[in-house]
Amino acid sequence: MKDAVLDIVRHTASLGFFDLAKITGTDEATEIWTCDTDRNVVLDAKLNNPNAGLIGEVGLGNLSFLNGLSGLYNKEGAEVEILTATKNGAVTPDYIQFKDADGNSDKYRLMSKEIIDTQLEQSSFKVPKWDIQFEPKKSKVSEMSAKAGIYSGLEPTFTVKVENNDLIFIFGSDNGGSHFGRMTFASNVTGTMKEGYSWPIDKFLSILKLGMSGECTVHFSQVACMITIDSGIGVYNYILPGHTR
Repeated sequence: MKDAVLDIVRHTASLGFFDLAKITGTDEATEIWTCDTDRNVVLDAKLNNPNAGLIGEVGLGNLSFLNGLSGLYNKEGAEVEILTATKNGAVTPDYIQFKDADGNSDKYRLMSKEIIDTQLEQSSFKVPKWDIQFEPKKSKVSEMSAKAGIYSGLEPTFTVKVENNDLIFIFGSDNGGSHFGRMTFASNVTGTMKEGYSWPIDKFLSILKLGMSGECTVHFSQVACMITIDSGIGVYNYILPGHTR
């Protein structure tokens, strides 16, 4: 239970731009769904194995608080368990309880299905045909981070195109803007893509950095991007719809 809970928290709360998340659990699957306030990022995730302690529909609220608690108990000897309650004749998850070997403990209250459904409107995403798919290199993520630190104050988004089988990221604006730059993020890619839509630099990078500790795959279409992270415990699909500047 501890590994599953901490993995979910790490791939939602630790990013800093999700406020809420919904968990839907059955005997066959444990699924997680959330989005940021502006729906610039939608997360559709599933644990590799169903979790028996997370049966039902519940919400994670105040994710920054949950992230802080999880950090206190991400250590050897700590325990994490789900406490249940019976509501309307059904047993549902009610609290996440954290304990450690020193006698410290904290309880985090889960949101009921009724409350999370009113605060987080879940929607489906029609998966497009992905034109580009590749595994990002850690060195390129570091290079993009350095470049983004310079350009993000001028323009918070970047655009993408393919030239000679190279995936090019464009920073700033070359349409009459005073500053712009480009970097080759991946080479020998198959597929074509024309510059048009843009994506938020900060959120794209935050997800990529998280993905460097597991298996990470990036997908691009003309109108959307998806970053898939397989942590070994779950598969997390972060979908970023493209926007016009």
